[in-house]
Amino acid sequence: MGGMHRVGRAFAIAAVCGLIGMAPAVAQTEPEDTSIIPLTPTKECPQADIDQLQRVITFVRSKSWAEQPDKTAFAIAPDTANCRVVLKINKVSDGEQAALERGGEGRLSIERTKERAKPSRLPLLLWVVFGGAGLVFVFVRYGRR
Repeated sequence: MGGMHRVGRAFAIAAVCGLIGMAPAVAQTEPEDTSIIPLTPTKECPQADIDQLQRVITFVRSKSWAEQPDKTAFAIAPDTANCRVVLKINKVSDGEQAALERGGEGRLSIERTKERAKPSRLPLLLWVVFGGAGLVFVFVRYGRR
C-alpha cells in the first residue's frame, strides 16, 4: 500500500511541476523614461530643429500612437547629423506607422528590428511527461528495497 501512495505523490509533484512550467511568464515593466535627451545644435540641425526633435521624442515616448502601449517596446536614437529621430521597433502595424508618421513631423525614421525567437516549452513538457514517468518507474521498481 505504501508504494501506491508514493506513486500518487510522485504523479502529483510531476503535475504541479508541469503546470508551473507551462504558466505564462510575468512581464516585467520598465519605468517609462521621461527625461529629456540632451541634444546640441549643429550646423545641419539648428536650435529650432532641435526643439522639433524634442517634441517628436516626447510624442514617441507618450505611446499615444500605440495600439497596445503596455506591450510596445522600442528604442529612440536621435541623429543630429541628419536632423531626425530614429525609432527602432520590432513590430508596428499600419495604423501605428501612420500615426507615427503624422506625429513625427517629417523628422521620424522607423527602423524595424529583427524579432527574437521565444524559447520553447516543449522540451520541458516532454521531459515532465516522459522523463518524469521514467523516474516514477525507476522509483517504483527499485525504490521499495
